[in-house]
Amino acid sequence: MFKALARWINIYRLIVIIGFIIAVTLALVIPVRMIGASPWAYYYGIQNFADGKLVVDDQLHEEQVNDAKQQGGMLQQYFEIGDNQWALEKAPGYVFYEIPFQKLGIPRWGNVFLALGMIIVTYLLLKRLRDEKTAMIGSLLMLFTPVSLIMLNNAYMDSFATLAFLVMGGGLYITYHLERRNLSSLKGGLLLFSAFLLISYSVFTRYTNFPVAAVFAVHYFIFRVIDLCKRNWNDWRMEIPAVILGVGLPVAALFIYNYVVFGSPWDYGYHYSKMPVSFAYQYLGEVNNQGQSMFWQIVLDNLKNCPKPLLLGFPLLIIAIPGIIIVFYQKFTHNHPESRWAGLRQELSWDIILILVGWFISVFFLYLMYEFTAEYLNDGSSFIRFARFYLPGLFPIVVICALVISRFRFKLYIPVLILAIIAGSMIYAQYDLDSNSSSGSQSPGGTRNSQPAKGLYQGGPPSGGGKLMPQGTSQSGR
Repeated sequence: MFKALARWINIYRLIVIIGFIIAVTLALVIPVRMIGASPWAYYYGIQNFADGKLVVDDQLHEEQVNDAKQQGGMLQQYFEIGDNQWALEKAPGYVFYEIPFQKLGIPRWGNVFLALGMIIVTYLLLKRLRDEKTAMIGSLLMLFTPVSLIMLNNAYMDSFATLAFLVMGGGLYITYHLERRNLSSLKGGLLLFSAFLLISYSVFTRYTNFPVAAVFAVHYFIFRVIDLCKRNWNDWRMEIPAVILGVGLPVAALFIYNYVVFGSPWDYGYHYSKMPVSFAYQYLGEVNNQGQSMFWQIVLDNLKNCPKPLLLGFPLLIIAIPGIIIVFYQKFTHNHPESRWAGLRQELSWDIILILVGWFISVFFLYLMYEFTAEYLNDGSSFIRFARFYLPGLFPIVVICALVISRFRFKLYIPVLILAIIAGSMIYAQYDLDSNSSSGSQSPGGTRNSQPAKGLYQGGPPSGGGKLMPQGTSQSGR
C-alpha cells in the first residue's frame, strides 16, 4: 500500500496536498464573520431545514429574529408568504447540501469537502490540458485567490458552494468533451451525468448560475447536432438519458421545493424579497425622476465601483486579461512551432475557449448589471461584499493564468506562484482583522445592523450627482 502511495505521489501532487491543508487550516482556525444579512439567513435556514422546517411560523421567526439581534446580527431574509408562514428568500440548494454536516455538528466542513472535489477536478483537467506543473499551479490559485479563501471560511454563505459545484460540473464536462472518443458508452454516460448533475445543482444553489449552465447546454447541443449531421449516433443511447437525468434531478427538486413552500413550482423566495435584487436589464426603457436611464445608471455605477474590490478579490485578473489576449493572438497567428506560447493553440481548442469566455461573461457581465452591487461605496464596506458575487467566474481566470504562468521560466513562475499564495493569505488575514475591528460579534453572531431598501435607483440620484442610498444607513444589510 505504501509503495503504491509513494508511486502515486510526485512533487506537484505533494505541493497541492500541502497547499490544500494550509488553505483549509486558514479557513477553519478563523471564526466565520457574519457580515451583512445573508449569513444570518443561511445560518437559521440550515438549522430550520435540518429540523424539517421548510416554512416557519410567526413564533419561531420572531424568536430567531430576536436571537440574531441579541448576537449583534439581523435576520432579514425570511419573508412572510402567508398567514403564519415565513420562508427563506435564498435558493435552497446550499441549505439542503449543508443538512448532513449540520446534523453531525460540523457545518463548516461542508465547504472543505467542496474544496476537495473542486481541486481534484481542477487538477485532473489542467493535467489533461497541459501537464502536472500546470495542474499544481491552477489548483493552488483556486485555493488562495483571496475571495475564494474568504468564502471557504464562511459556512453560512452559498458563495463557495456556488463556485465549487460549477467547477466540478464544468470541469467534468470539459474533460468528457476532450476524452469522449476514448471512453466507453458507460463511462462516458456516467461522466456526462455527473457533469450536468453538478452544473444543474449549482443553479439550485444560486439561480444566477443559470447563464453559465446555458453555455454548457448550448455547447452540448451544437456538438450533438454536428454528430447527427455526420450520422455518428452510437453514443446517444447512453448520453441522452444521462443528460436528462443529470439536469432533471436538481430541476425536479427545485420544483418540488417551490410547490411545497410557495404553492407553485414557478414561485420562489426572491419573488417576496424587499431587497434590491433586480438587474439592470429589468429596468430597460425606464427612467428615474431626473429622466436618466435606470439601466445605464446601474451599469455605470457598477463600473465605477468594481475596479478596487475586483482587483483585491481577484488579483489574477492582472495576468488573466493579458493572458486571454495572448491566447486569441496565438489562435489567429502562426508563430514558430517551437515558440513558448505556440502550444496554446493546441491546448485550448476554439470550443474550449468559447466555453471559458462564455463562462466568464455569464458571471462578470451579469453582475455588472446587479442593482445591489451598484450601491457599493468606499464607506467602510469590505471589498468582499462586492467581489463575492463574482466568485463563480474564478475558474476561467485560473485556467488561463495556470496555462500562462506554467510557461514562465522556473526563476519566474515560482516567485509568481509564491507571491500569489502570500498575497491571497495576507488579504484574507487583513479582511479578518478589519471584520474583527468592526462593531458586532463573530459567528454565530456578529454583524453591523442596517436596513436595506428596494428600488435603489427609482427615485433618481440625490442632488450633487451622488448615489441614492437606503435611508438611515451607509451599508445594505445584504
